[in-house]
Amino acid sequence: MTDMLFVQNYYEQNIGIMYISALLKKHGFTTDVAIGSKKDIIRKTIKNPPRVIGFYCTTGFHHKNIAIAVEIKKLLGNRIRTILGGPHPTFIPEAIENEGIDIICRGEGEYAVLELIESLNAGRDYTGIKNLIVKKDGKIYKNELRPLCDMDALPHPDRELYRDIESIYRNKRQEVMIGRGCCFDCAFCSNHAFKELYKGKGVYTKCRTISNVIDELALIKNKFNPSCFFFHDDVFLAKKSYFSEFLKIYNEKIRLPYACLVRADQMTEDYAKLLKETGCYLVSFGIESGNSRLRNMLLNKNVSDDSIVKCASLFHKHRISFMTFNMVGFPGETLRETLDTVDINVRIRPNWAWFSIYQPLPSTKLAQFALDKGYISSIDVLARDATFHKSSIILKNHPEGKKILRLKNSANLMIKFPFLKGFINKIVINMPFDGLYNLIDNLLYFILYYSKLTYRQSGIEAIRSLYWISRNMKNQEC
Repeated sequence: MTDMLFVQNYYEQNIGIMYISALLKKHGFTTDVAIGSKKDIIRKTIKNPPRVIGFYCTTGFHHKNIAIAVEIKKLLGNRIRTILGGPHPTFIPEAIENEGIDIICRGEGEYAVLELIESLNAGRDYTGIKNLIVKKDGKIYKNELRPLCDMDALPHPDRELYRDIESIYRNKRQEVMIGRGCCFDCAFCSNHAFKELYKGKGVYTKCRTISNVIDELALIKNKFNPSCFFFHDDVFLAKKSYFSEFLKIYNEKIRLPYACLVRADQMTEDYAKLLKETGCYLVSFGIESGNSRLRNMLLNKNVSDDSIVKCASLFHKHRISFMTFNMVGFPGETLRETLDTVDINVRIRPNWAWFSIYQPLPSTKLAQFALDKGYISSIDVLARDATFHKSSIILKNHPEGKKILRLKNSANLMIKFPFLKGFINKIVINMPFDGLYNLIDNLLYFILYYSKLTYRQSGIEAIRSLYWISRNMKNQEC
């Protein structure tokens, strides 16, 4: 019997799951992972029932995960325990009340899940484990959070978890996290809620020791022969002295191209030069909205137009490809303000501009604002058809909602070919060929962005990547 079967919703490395799996294996337990359709996941679970099945759950995917859990519990009953972890149950712990869910894990999961598996194997009571909310014999047991863990004390993430999924296991781009936590408080993000949740329980924004990170990178390089790394940290240069030292050692000992995430207002000439010299081939940063009022007063981003333009000019100067993150459909946003977001991207000329649809996520300040102002009636859960790419509760009730969606799907055409701006603004956004616009946007995603994301893919690898992208994009939610 497998001790822990993880379920995730997309064909990419999930570093959180990999950390939990590594800790379980270190203590002698067995793990596996299931990705795919509801039917595929249930079939794998029934074929070899695990002791515990764990769902990594973000808001938007929670409907799917809970439905799978309900079906599995009907088939296997108390032979299996179901546990829901990730952002959604952390901020919507009421998910424990759903039929089919036995346990909720809030916050960090490594030691809570380890203690759970140890207790189940030993036949001990597990209702008092910190970080867990447990439903047993008709009662619900709510437990406090344990302190934040020491990341250096954890084993390196378990990449063997994906051995049977070649597209992940042999991916030429390997993902790594240097630390955890973000020191900023954007209103659309749940980061501030995480910080409040862990107040007094350790340092929230933390990095592993440089030697620990370099050790992991060297192991990955020797075993998997990747063409590049992607550092998945929210803000790569947040602690500049740390990252300056790290990159110098990285350049001496690892010397592979890498991609990372930064904030526009933190980029300087020295750091752009350092990124280039140490092999950075792709940088991403958030604009969110091209309208400065929305970006700074509503979203609390606190990044000026000048910082965005200066950051982009540095990347152009040092010949580093870059992409931007943008959203549309904020509470009260007009079509004109959406066009501001397109316009600033036209001005700075990124290799790709990611445009998604704002969703009012639980425990975020912006969702509370939308509720208080009447843009939404509830922030308990999202509608089933709300995704980053298709629609939102807010846009469905917006008089210009359909035009905003068409502008979003046409944005990269305008950014690459600015002479199309008038044609798109006057004709395209008024014509209901939404499926066509979405198709064009997805094709540009592959041509302009994904070819940069995975460094130096072969033709066969690129075609394989497009296949996995199509599977991800079909069901990608929040």
